[in-house]
Amino acid sequence: MSTTAEPLITDELRSWIGKTTPVKPLESITASTVRRYVDATGDDNQLWLDDVFARSAGYRGRILPPLLVGWLPFSIKRRDDSMGFDAADLRRYLPLPEAYTNVRNARNVSVEFEWLRAVYLGEELFTRSSIADIAAREGKRGWGIYVTQENRILDKQHEVVLRRHQTIVLLPEAKFSDVTEKGK
Repeated sequence: MSTTAEPLITDELRSWIGKTTPVKPLESITASTVRRYVDATGDDNQLWLDDVFARSAGYRGRILPPLLVGWLPFSIKRRDDSMGFDAADLRRYLPLPEAYTNVRNARNVSVEFEWLRAVYLGEELFTRSSIADIAAREGKRGWGIYVTQENRILDKQHEVVLRRHQTIVLLPEAKFSDVTEKGK
């Protein structure tokens, strides 16, 4: 195990802290999308299923589930050619050390949502993301690179309606020989 994090957090990697994407439109969330969300999660809150109920609760109509809105930017699969990377998830383009590039070896450390106002079915939404922090810490599996990204969901006036902070840890890829040695 290494005794220092210095080789992991290079100046090039550190320069990504504060990098922000341009504002990017998101696909509209339809009633069908909400229904699939409800079917998948079991979250059948009437605020997102019934206009009459939502109005009786003080809303102008059905609102969208905050969790669905918060994860929407990560459903974008196409690349933004003007930037050379997908504007929704900067973490995938970080100049990481070779052993840390497999995002399937990442672990979620924390996700925090800040819901600033209700979002309505069919409302036009946009996203903007930035890298808030990058740090290295030692743990049971060796050194991990902790990356915190902030995603902002914006309305058509580009006012923030939801803020999402997520920290993941990228762990070094275990070699097959390392795994088989531990299993003996």
